[in-house]
Amino acid sequence: MIAPEAEHSPNHQNTPESGHPRQNLCAFREEFGSVLVVGHGTRNPSGARQLLELVSHMQAKEPNVHIYGCFLELAEPTIEQAIERLHGLGIRKILVVPVLLFTAAHALQDIPDAVAVAAKMFGIEVVGQTGSLGTHESVVALSQARYSEVTCLERGCVCPENGCAQVQCPSGRCEGQGKRMGRIGLAMVGRGTSDPLALDHMRQLTQLKIKQLSTVAHQTGFFAGGKPNVDGLLEEASQWECDTVLVQPHLLFEGELIEQLRSKVRQCQLQFPDKQWFVSRTLGADPKLADVFLALASEQLQR
Repeated sequence: MIAPEAEHSPNHQNTPESGHPRQNLCAFREEFGSVLVVGHGTRNPSGARQLLELVSHMQAKEPNVHIYGCFLELAEPTIEQAIERLHGLGIRKILVVPVLLFTAAHALQDIPDAVAVAAKMFGIEVVGQTGSLGTHESVVALSQARYSEVTCLERGCVCPENGCAQVQCPSGRCEGQGKRMGRIGLAMVGRGTSDPLALDHMRQLTQLKIKQLSTVAHQTGFFAGGKPNVDGLLEEASQWECDTVLVQPHLLFEGELIEQLRSKVRQCQLQFPDKQWFVSRTLGADPKLADVFLALASEQLQR
């Protein structure tokens, strides 16, 4: 197994700011190096496209650096297919950039193991692996932006492109637009893991968010591996003394989990009509995320 070369604190205090010169990446390209961006993978075509769109943002920001995207599972190109492709292009070294929110089994074992096997097969050197996003300030800011997309509907703003904040709009127009939000309760939902440290980092992210919000209640739940689970979280939220429950999935891209969550929230809307229920977008292929991943890559090469 090729483990990440350095542990990152959850706040990534040493990560270069967006816009920091990334000469390390250009020098790496001159050594026939490539940045290999690895997503978890999903059967959802939209989610897979979002990962590749993120890679495109990274490439556009660093046109002189070779950046290639692939998936750990469930989508193509696979890690092996990507490394075979890079070998055919004459690439001799790769830096692995996992597109993961928190450091757990995928970052510590699954991705580095799969990369090591494929790299050995094609004679490519793996020079290192970046850390996960954790509670990087840019990720917290992007999470806040997703929250604000929902709350700004009160002022008559339209839903963001490719992601309506209302869980169901049967009339074909935004049913949430112009509605008064009143007192808001925030239900943050993480993917979950068996790693207690990663669970704690997800809870820390919620704490960082609410410092900047005027919510009347908040809680963090998980799809798996942590408590409360999604059902328990939504049940708890139904008892909050608030007018609106904003359910915010802390996920990178579209996929089966977000569809399951939207379905559960629709049921809550029917079961608890005394409250308004909203679901925010995932973080998505935002250019700000591309900046963060490029900064992490440059930082890792500097080491």
